[in-house]
Amino acid sequence: MLNQVKKLLGIEPKSLPTNLFRIDWVIPRKLAIGRLPQPGDEAQLLKADIKTVLSLCSEEEGILPEEISQNFQCFRLVLPDRHYTTKLTAEQLTEAVNIVHQNIEKNPPVFVHCLAGIERSPTVCIAYLCKHHKMELWEAANWLKQVHSTSLPNDSGLRAIREFLQQK
Repeated sequence: MLNQVKKLLGIEPKSLPTNLFRIDWVIPRKLAIGRLPQPGDEAQLLKADIKTVLSLCSEEEGILPEEISQNFQCFRLVLPDRHYTTKLTAEQLTEAVNIVHQNIEKNPPVFVHCLAGIERSPTVCIAYLCKHHKMELWEAANWLKQVHSTSLPNDSGLRAIREFLQQK
């Protein structure tokens, strides 16, 4: 009733955007990054022609909506962020970068996400750019910050990237 009265008086509540989900392209049409998709975000992934989704957060942090897990090739590799008691290792990063690389080669584009798209997914994308696009760490980190402004890899992630890059 109150809403009807407001409408009659020309008083409309200010609406907030209902979908803050963004897909940022690290490599156009090949590699994208963002936060954990929520119900209703499937349309944006489809519009971007995403084929593969790599989730870096645990199921306790958040699960992919059913429409995404059913309509995309999905992988889950749980990586620690600053809230975990364990630190990210070069071995874990190697596994994540391999998943990204293999799927860019056979089923692109790939969407990489963690809970908020701030630490883990940028770390994986930076490591991928360094290894497979021969970028220096600073160069890849700067690029990620340009295309995905919320990128903020933590010290553990940067250390893991350095160790990852020293592997043969």
